[in-house]
Amino acid sequence: MQLEIIKTDISHARDMGYVHAQSWQRAYRGIFADDVIDAFTPEKRAEVFAEAMSTRPEEYYLFKADGRPAGIALLHKSHEENAADTDGEIYAIYFHPDFWGAEITHEAFKFCVERLRERGFEKITIWVVEKNIRARKFYEKHGFVFDGAKQQIGPDSPLMQVRYSKKF
Repeated sequence: MQLEIIKTDISHARDMGYVHAQSWQRAYRGIFADDVIDAFTPEKRAEVFAEAMSTRPEEYYLFKADGRPAGIALLHKSHEENAADTDGEIYAIYFHPDFWGAEITHEAFKFCVERLRERGFEKITIWVVEKNIRARKFYEKHGFVFDGAKQQIGPDSPLMQVRYSKKF
């Protein structure tokens, strides 16, 4: 399987929305309420990506495998208020369920880590839903560790996110 890495612009919003929605619907069914999952559509996510790519500073990437949209990633400096200037963050990384476990997911993740290191970051963080065990194991395989930080997903949500990090 051939991995293609595309630094995106608004013209890629549809593919980004498609991957994000498909991944979310499979990964979070049973974790988030069904109405939340059902509302997470490719069309709505494409609109969100189109807006964000025109206004936000993150780098947006689309990963294709043999020409098919396979994954997405958002990279930048850590969004945390007290983060050092040397702290980078993988804001989001999602893969279409058809590619879960495929080697290209590991290649794409390694690209994200290396891209942040190229930008001069000495530490990388990634927040993950605490109950998303599959993703947590994936990050651990790449040398990331749960560093003890937790945060509630939303003010009315009982769900928590945990932070994984890796230093160079």
